[in-house]
Amino acid sequence: MTSELRYRYTQQTTQVVEERTTITSTWKTSSLAEIDDDYPVKPHKLHLRGQIEQQPQQSTSLSAENRDNGKKKLARIVEACSSIVLTLVLTGLSAWTRYRDILSTNNVTWDEAHFGKFGSFYIRGEHYFDVHPPLAKMLVGLSGILAGYDGSFDFESGANYPDINYRFMRLFNATFGVVMVPMAFWTARELHMSRTASTFAAAMVLMDNAYLVISRYILLDSMLLSSICFVVLCLAKFRNLKDRAFSAKWWMWLSMMGVGVGAVSSMKWVGFFVTALVGLYTVEDLWDLLGDLHMSMATYVMHWVSRSILLIALPTTIYISCFIAHFHILSNTGPGDAYMPSLFQANLNGSDFSKNPLEVAYGSLVTIKSSAHGGGLLHSHVQTYPQGSKQQQVTTYHHKDHNNQWILTRSRDKAVHHLNTPPNNNNEHLQILKSGDVLRLVHESTGRNLHTHRIRAPVTTTQLEVSGYGYWNQGDGYDEWVIEVVGEDSRLPQDGTLRSLTTKFLLRHRILGCLLTSGTMPLPEWGFKQIEVYCDQSSKSGNLNSIWNIEHHRNHRLPAPEPMQYKSNFWQDFIHLNVAMMKSNNGLTQDPDKDDHLASHPSQWPFLAIGLRMNRWFDNKIKIYLLGNPIVWWSGTLSLGVFVCTLAYYNVMRGRQDQQQRLLEQEQHLQQQGQERQNENSDTQEHQTLQPSSSTKMTDQEWDHFKFIGKVTLGGWILHYLPSLIMGRVMYLHHYFPALYFTILLHAFLIDHFLHRLAQHRLFVKTMVWGVAFAAVTMTFIWFWPASYGIHGPAGDTMRNRQWRAAWDIVNPYKPRTFM
Repeated sequence: MTSELRYRYTQQTTQVVEERTTITSTWKTSSLAEIDDDYPVKPHKLHLRGQIEQQPQQSTSLSAENRDNGKKKLARIVEACSSIVLTLVLTGLSAWTRYRDILSTNNVTWDEAHFGKFGSFYIRGEHYFDVHPPLAKMLVGLSGILAGYDGSFDFESGANYPDINYRFMRLFNATFGVVMVPMAFWTARELHMSRTASTFAAAMVLMDNAYLVISRYILLDSMLLSSICFVVLCLAKFRNLKDRAFSAKWWMWLSMMGVGVGAVSSMKWVGFFVTALVGLYTVEDLWDLLGDLHMSMATYVMHWVSRSILLIALPTTIYISCFIAHFHILSNTGPGDAYMPSLFQANLNGSDFSKNPLEVAYGSLVTIKSSAHGGGLLHSHVQTYPQGSKQQQVTTYHHKDHNNQWILTRSRDKAVHHLNTPPNNNNEHLQILKSGDVLRLVHESTGRNLHTHRIRAPVTTTQLEVSGYGYWNQGDGYDEWVIEVVGEDSRLPQDGTLRSLTTKFLLRHRILGCLLTSGTMPLPEWGFKQIEVYCDQSSKSGNLNSIWNIEHHRNHRLPAPEPMQYKSNFWQDFIHLNVAMMKSNNGLTQDPDKDDHLASHPSQWPFLAIGLRMNRWFDNKIKIYLLGNPIVWWSGTLSLGVFVCTLAYYNVMRGRQDQQQRLLEQEQHLQQQGQERQNENSDTQEHQTLQPSSSTKMTDQEWDHFKFIGKVTLGGWILHYLPSLIMGRVMYLHHYFPALYFTILLHAFLIDHFLHRLAQHRLFVKTMVWGVAFAAVTMTFIWFWPASYGIHGPAGDTMRNRQWRAAWDIVNPYKPRTFM
């Protein structure tokens, strides 16, 4: 009995010691492994009564698993903490550089004259016209409201600011520039760059002098650029979630990308380029999903539906909603009324269209509006065509002017007034105009008759010229036109009566049968860039450009109008305004006979061959010069070529690897069948020749990621830069800023990529390369610091040694057209 008890006691003691030893060894293994990844984990020995016991296999397995989980968890915590700290540091530096000394110039600087004024219009609720969508300008107006500004300042270029809180308005805009830096960091991280490379990308955004300057004034560019950064961040994040489709995060980032696309498109149409980038990625992604044989058709359809709703419907809704808000806020008449349809203007507060007599008669003084989208008012002035008939010019014009007024008179065979007498004689019988009536249109200011003849139009040479000819009652039959009513935008009877605002009509030439038409092309400088008017001889029934309506109407012989509520169709107004924006944007061309010292050519941008003076260049004024960080711009441009060459090299090497693999497989197949091949030594030598260096070996996943980086960065640069080369409008340096962002990301990626593949185990090399890169960007940023924050006194005293290129007009106004 005693021996049995002693045996049980010995067994229990052994079990307890083993358990304690297992726990101790596990803790030691985990702790040391966390300190050193290469720490050798050896089986622990247990001494008991002179015997050595091996640790149980199960305990060792659990210990290793716990150790790995602990290491991964700790690594995630360290990664998250370090990224958060870096984000805070970068954001703080960005805020300091953007906010500091923001009142260095106390006058209206550069395009503050435009966008500050537009903000004032929103505060006053006065309708205006601009070539850009309204969201960013509404945000400028919001900043003014938050600053307590009443909208009374006109923002004349160069004018000193009165007692208004323009500091807050500039800080509001600068905040969008601040957030660009942390977004660049996180975008690089989502593109799987190292923490150092991501920090470098953010540092280049932080220390680019051009990004700094453009963020510190009441402009739209900081809002546009931050929105582009946000869309690219969402795109990178969304791609990383492709294996977690329809998860909560997947839906969130897809929705945020849709919001970003809608916002950036509603600020400037440049946003459509990054929208195209998202669209191209989406099309490719859906195409790849179509080839997934493991995916059900229902799931694939869901992918289509989700993207259609969140990347098409949602951005479109945001874009349209911005115009709804735009129309709602700008409810009073203003300087942009003439760009909108007549019925829209009639609903604005302060419009005098309510004084229009309803029906139009001979002798009425009218303005005539083109019903084309973005159409203007029929206009003439004393200037003549330099070629053709050399008679008085007739155009359409988008501003209200006394030269837009015409008198509707009877045809010459029915006129009763005397020669050289204004044709609104009260002795004439009052006759309301109807469809089919013949009339002449006499220009009220000059007395010329609206006229056409068999002479080619100056721009659209396939059509006939329209001119001002004769004088009051002097002229010929080519001055006569026939009214053809084609529509009525009211509930009044459609009996062919010509009414102001609501009646749509054609003006057909009585002899030639052609239709008076507002063209789509502007006249050259001799025509003041106004829109060409011609007589269309090819259309019998007319088109939208041939349709007109009476806008302003005065005739004291007609009864006063009854109160009438005009209805304007939102969709027609929306389309009309967007077409007008497009036409006006295309009309912003540079006069070849004038030297615009601020304009530049897109070929000058990539290598920073040009800068821009943002205010008046007087010695007693603080001067701001818009110039990028040369190291950032030049290295980014060079990265484009390096990436293309690297991509081509990898393509060739991967093709050789594939060829080698096929040869090896064929050889193995033949050997298995017992067939003899050529000399094994020659085969081996060939295979050795085809074998690429280890630095070019990439897994399929790495190769796909490399190509994705190229699609985002190189593709983004192409989409944002190449269109500027074919645009006819005048261009400026800041138009390159969106494309620059993609070269910054590409530059950081390439350094990271080459260091990873060529110097994996050479910490010294990595440290030196990154150190030189950071130092070069930082020192150049500091070197051009005065140009960004303000040059005091004569520019030559401070900047003469900093003018690295002759084309930079920092010191001298001379600016050669240097492209490279």
